[in-house]
This record gives sequence, C-alpha cells and structure tokens, in this order.
Amino acid sequence: MALLSLVLSLLAATAILAADPDPVQDFCVADLDSSTSVNGAACLTTASAREDNFTSTVLRNVQPVSTPGGFVASRVTVPQLPALNTQGLSVNRVDLGPGGVNTPHVHPRATELIYIMEGTVQAGFVDTTNKLFLKTLQKGDLFVVPRGLVHFQWNVGATPATIFATFNSQNPGVERLEITLFGSGIPDAVLAASFRLNQSVINELKHSFTP
Repeated sequence: MALLSLVLSLLAATAILAADPDPVQDFCVADLDSSTSVNGAACLTTASAREDNFTSTVLRNVQPVSTPGGFVASRVTVPQLPALNTQGLSVNRVDLGPGGVNTPHVHPRATELIYIMEGTVQAGFVDTTNKLFLKTLQKGDLFVVPRGLVHFQWNVGATPATIFATFNSQNPGVERLEITLFGSGIPDAVLAASFRLNQSVINELKHSFTP
C-alpha cells in the first residue's frame, strides 16, 4: 500500500509539472523593464495595465521569405505580448516559400498545435521509438506535435504556405537540431563518432550552422 501511494504521488506530481503553472490571479502583465524573474516576468500593478498590453499585431502580415531554408517564423511570447505572462500560452506564425522547410527542431517545454492558414504542408514528428508520424495537410487542417519530440513542416505546394502554431507554454523554447549539433561547440571527436563523418565534412557542417 505504501508503494502504491508513492507511485500515485509521483504520477500526480508529474501531471502537475506537465505544463506552465496555473495563474493565481486574473492576469500578470509582464513588467518588461523589471530585472526580476522568478520562472516568468514580474507583474505590472493592475492599475498600470492597459488594453494595449493584451493585444499584438505581430502576426498580421505575411513575412517575406528570404532565408536559405525557405521559411521565416514570427514569434509572439511575453516580450511581444506582455499579457501572456503566467497564462501558459504563446503562438508563432511560420511563412514558408514553395519547397520551404521549417527544419527539424524540438520545443522542450510545450505541446504544439499547428493550423494551416494557407497552402499544402507536410507536417511530421518522430516519437521515442523512432516512428515517424507524417501527414499532408491542407488549408484549415490541424496537427498536434507532442511535447519535446523532434518535428518539422515542409511546404510541398507550388505556392507560399502559412502556419499558425500555438503552444501550452508562455516560453516553449526551441532547439534546432542542425544548430544544436554543429553550431554549439560539441567536440569534433563526438560528432565524428556519432555520425561517422570525417573531419572535413564536420568542418563544413560547423561552418554552415555556427550562428
């Protein structure tokens, strides 16, 4: 019985920690000028909050796609929309040119729900058994990416595509695999052993993906 109680307690704790903590007040508009940070931003006083703190126009317009990968992401987190602070929510807009790829990446702190606003997009993720879940999506379709799994989106249409992605975290984080692996300073010997690459290829990849 004691062991069962312990297991249930651990499961309950895991559920509680599975997303951003619930707020304990109506709102906590971020004070972007404060240096105080306790797992989030400090709050403005209620009297100081204004309607503009609760709105953003960042996602209004299509963004020109000029990056080599053929995509551009517009993020709305607390710095862009202070009222998101403590609400456990954020949103991205991703514009992809024809053939553009939102390269394989991970959001360590959030589940992602994508909505196809325009275009034809293949979206996929890989689970911890190395199974690929891949779906071709049309305008109006939704796709869920479980928290912490490697995923990507690829514009397979002949016209630009637009994706809106929402997250159950005010700061989902992002790790792009190519930059994490070849642009972070991981020792060459580790990369060579992991990918069976020679030094010249490693040098070329590190040159390509070092920020």
